Amino acid sequence: MAVPCVAQQVPGKKAHKGPAAPAGGVTITPSAPAAPAIGNVEEGQKVAEIQAVLAAGEFDKAIEAANTLLKTARDEGAKTEAIRILAEAYRKKGDWRQAATAYQRLSERFAKDSDDTTRYAGIADILRSSPAGVYLPPGSPAAKAPTAGGQTLADDTVLAEALTKLAAFRGSRMKTRIGTITRGATPQLVVAALMPVAEESRQIFGLSPDAPADGPHEVCTAAGNRLQTLGNGIIASLKNKLDKMQPKMVPYSGGITNLDKTEITNTQAACKELVEVESKFQQALPVMSGKGDWPDLARLQKECAERKANYEQLAGRFIVPPSYGGYGW
Repeated sequence: MAVPCVAQQVPGKKAHKGPAAPAGGVTITPSAPAAPAIGNVEEGQKVAEIQAVLAAGEFDKAIEAANTLLKTARDEGAKTEAIRILAEAYRKKGDWRQAATAYQRLSERFAKDSDDTTRYAGIADILRSSPAGVYLPPGSPAAKAPTAGGQTLADDTVLAEALTKLAAFRGSRMKTRIGTITRGATPQLVVAALMPVAEESRQIFGLSPDAPADGPHEVCTAAGNRLQTLGNGIIASLKNKLDKMQPKMVPYSGGITNLDKTEITNTQAACKELVEVESKFQQALPVMSGKGDWPDLARLQKECAERKANYEQLAGRFIVPPSYGGYGW
């Protein structure tokens, strides 16, 4: 597994900004980013030459050349690629401490909500936790130094396995958040508790698309079930209120007061807020899915779409009617 080249760089570092986050703060980013564009032809050629040195296994030579390029380069893409080469060379060489520092530095070149930041910071975390070059998730027995010729994190396949282990460990902790979500007394509170977990899910699958999805799925299902329970009660209550207010909302009937108008306006605003809540849940669903669907996904999507449609319809029904002279009678 070759670590992918960089794509989205931190704004303010003369680099590309990552994609805008959709409502709710969850960003879905590409899983296979492209290499950074290097506008300076000469510096681009130098990067290509150093990459060839790295590919040839001349790690010390690649490190020296990359450090030199970092001191002289003006192009931000060239600088980012030089840091990537440093990180790779130190890891291939087996210098875990220097590699961890370089990967952390590399992660800081990107937007905080990008998969690049997540992945490179994750690699730095793994390397810091692996003084013997063998990664085990927190809580595991201390790793022993590999035997001569044994595989270490210098191997791309071993690194990929380590990223999956790290992602699985982080995902396993998600289930502790279910209680907070299911105790949410309103849809707003449920989704507010879910959003940080959705962001954690994005990071987990950014670390490794192959990460187990049990944790995110259980949390998402619990949130959807809670939203459905609350939604059933809220929609019934809103429809009941609509039936009672309907006679007062006949245009020019003269049967509406200013207090009625305020109540209608506030109820419409509440319905629109619930539409936004459901939109955020809709956006969280694919983020928390991981690879493929799970049995509850289609149901959660359908129920969410139905609740959202109900709230939208009700928002369109709670309308202050026109009256003579613009005033109630």
